Amino acid sequence: MKFSKPLFGASCAILAALSAPVTAHAGDVNWSLSADLVSDYVFRGVSLADTAAQTGVEAGVGSFYAGAWFSTGVGDTSILAGDEVDLYAGYGFTLSDTVSADVGVTYYHYPQGGSLFSTNGGGSGTYEVYGGVAFDVALAPSLYAYYDFTLEAFTAEGSVSHSIAASDSVSFDLGLAAGLVDGDGFSYEYGTASATLSKAITDAASVYVGANYTLNSEDALNYSEILAGTPDSDLLWFGTGISTSF
Repeated sequence: MKFSKPLFGASCAILAALSAPVTAHAGDVNWSLSADLVSDYVFRGVSLADTAAQTGVEAGVGSFYAGAWFSTGVGDTSILAGDEVDLYAGYGFTLSDTVSADVGVTYYHYPQGGSLFSTNGGGSGTYEVYGGVAFDVALAPSLYAYYDFTLEAFTAEGSVSHSIAASDSVSFDLGLAAGLVDGDGFSYEYGTASATLSKAITDAASVYVGANYTLNSEDALNYSEILAGTPDSDLLWFGTGISTSF
């Protein structure tokens, strides 16, 4: 069972878009698509699968956005709660020239656990609300809070990042994130450091390869070791993917 799902990547993209010049009419629909392959599916400091393939689609109209995200394990022992489908919607807005905010709701569905929108105590799905702020200053700090009503779990996560342009089309991106989770019968802290090399292949599409190092205070990392009953407190994992927008 998952402990809720952050929208870190999607939320950062939304907040970054808010600070960019507006070139489309308010009624236009902007689409974004992504596909990723990760060596270990790590969610808020917890390993949920070995190698996993993940895809996402998002639509935005003005300050509103909605999307769907899907993850499936690659291999016989790579899925903790079966396939996962996340549905989310939110609203992003500016508070000042340097501060943006984002609020929304997410439903996490696990098809093998039951029918859509039937939570079964969290076995087939959970509902979560979230809100956060991001600052257009050095290191781009952000702070998000999440509450999962099904699991009665609160999560707070802060992050900073820095991008180094290697050329007009290549960047080296560094990030740090740390959070705490406090739920009904469980609590832990986690942190992740990331390094990503990104390359724009067109004006609207880019590819990346990245490495991540995650720590967990309650030894919940390395999915294969979790299955063996000897989970780790830290894990180095990798990812690659492609994204586009139109």
